[in-house]
Amino acid sequence: MKFFKIGSSPTTPQSAVSSAGGRPVTQYLHSTARHLQPPSSNTNEHDDQDYPPLTAPVAQTGASIPPFNHRRTPPIYFYEKGLAFYEFTNFSPHPVFYKGKRYPTSEHLFQAFKFIDDHPDVAESIRSCGERPVLAFDEAHRQQKWVRSDWRQVNVEKMEFALRLKFTQHPDLKAMLLGTGDAELIEDSPRDYFWGRGADYTGRNELGKALERLREELRHGDDPVRFPNVRRDTNRLSVQDLPSLVPNTITQSTQPAANRFSVALTSGVSASSHRSSKNGLCEFCLARPKYQNHPYCGRTCAAEATKLCSFCHSKRRNGKHPFCSKTCAAKAKQTNH
Repeated sequence: MKFFKIGSSPTTPQSAVSSAGGRPVTQYLHSTARHLQPPSSNTNEHDDQDYPPLTAPVAQTGASIPPFNHRRTPPIYFYEKGLAFYEFTNFSPHPVFYKGKRYPTSEHLFQAFKFIDDHPDVAESIRSCGERPVLAFDEAHRQQKWVRSDWRQVNVEKMEFALRLKFTQHPDLKAMLLGTGDAELIEDSPRDYFWGRGADYTGRNELGKALERLREELRHGDDPVRFPNVRRDTNRLSVQDLPSLVPNTITQSTQPAANRFSVALTSGVSASSHRSSKNGLCEFCLARPKYQNHPYCGRTCAAEATKLCSFCHSKRRNGKHPFCSKTCAAKAKQTNH
C-alpha cells in the first residue's frame, strides 16, 4: 500500500503525509481533494488555504451539539373561586391563628396588619367583622386613615408572614404548594396590578412571587443556607392599598377638588397640572421619576393612572366612567358631602 510498509507501524490520518507536497491528511478532508490546490513548486511557503482544518468537524458530533434545555413546568394560575388552586388566594376559607387569636382567613390577618401595632382596636374589628374576607377588606378600607405610615415598605413582608402562617398551619395546603414543583405561580387577577398580573398581563404578581419564595423555604426546611435570597422592591404599592396613603390629603386639603388628586385619582385632570408627590416619587407606582417635578415616572404610569377608579383606585370596568361601580360612586358622593 502507499501509506504502509512491512515492519513499520501504520500512520494515522492526522500524521499521514502525501508525497506530492508534504501536506497533512485528516479524517475530515483527504489530500487528494480536487478543490485543494497544490503548493507552488518554486517556493517553500504555503498559504493557510492550502491545508485542511484540523479542529472543527464538517458536521456536528454528539459532543458538539448543545445540550437539551429542560423546560420548566407550565405556569399555574389561581384566582377564581371553584377553580384549581383557589387555596393559594387570601380569600380561601382557611383560618389562621396569630398570637392566640383566630383570623377567619389570611386576608383578615393581612388587613389587620395595617393597624395592629398603632390601633389594635381597629385590627380587632377587622378580625371579628365576619367570616367573609371581603368584609375584612371593606372594614380596612373604611378605617384607611389609621393605616400605619410605613405600610408601603412592609406590605410584602406582612403578606409573606400571613402566607407562612397559613401554609404551615394547614398541612394539606403545604403539600399542595410543594407539589407545584418549579412552576411559576401567577395570581390571575385582572384588577390588581401589584399582587396579581393585571388585565393586560403587565402586573407585578407579588402574591405569586411570595408563594414561590415560601415554597423554596418550605422545601428546604430549616436550612438557612437554602433560603431564597430575595430583593424585595418596596418602592411600589398595591393598587388596593393606595387609598390608605392619601386620606389625610383628601380630607384636610383646602384646594379645589379638581386640584387635590393626581391623574391616578381623577381621570379628567391632566398630568401636567400637578407637581410630583411630596417625597418625589411617581404618584402611580411610587418609583423615582426620571425628571423632577413630574408626577409620574413615565407615560405608562400616567396612562395606567387614568384607568383607575376615583374612589377605590382599582381597575375600572368602563374607561369612560370615573368610578368602577355605582357603589364607589355613591360612597364618593357621601364622602364629598
